[in-house]
Amino acid sequence: MADTLPKKLTLTVVTRERKIIDVDADEVILPASDGEIGVLPGHTPLLTTLRIGPLRYRSGNTVERFVISWGFAEVLPDRVIVLAERGVTLSEIDPVAVEAERAAAEKDLADLSSNDPQFAIVEARLEESVAMINLHRE
Repeated sequence: MADTLPKKLTLTVVTRERKIIDVDADEVILPASDGEIGVLPGHTPLLTTLRIGPLRYRSGNTVERFVISWGFAEVLPDRVIVLAERGVTLSEIDPVAVEAERAAAEKDLADLSSNDPQFAIVEARLEESVAMINLHRE
């Protein structure tokens, strides 16, 4: 008997604080370290690191998206498991607060040299705020 491909993916996204989502999806797009990865049911198993960026998934004609910050993803033929440092849904984004965070991070970054230990932390704050602003504008 031939193996059949799964029709859906179960997408689970968790952080240290909470489970963000656990849904069935037709497609998942991950912000992998080397670029976006599109995952469909039946995908070859893989492990990947994730960067700051939008995670999108499609169920039918509906596309949902949120921002994740750093982490790992395990892709299996019928499941995608994401362990992220942080995750923010579209409904949790306050555009005014995120814009203020972006401006503060830009100002802080301008005052640091690239070899300062705080540089990478402030740069990540900036990248995360820009990702949230972009997500909110879509």
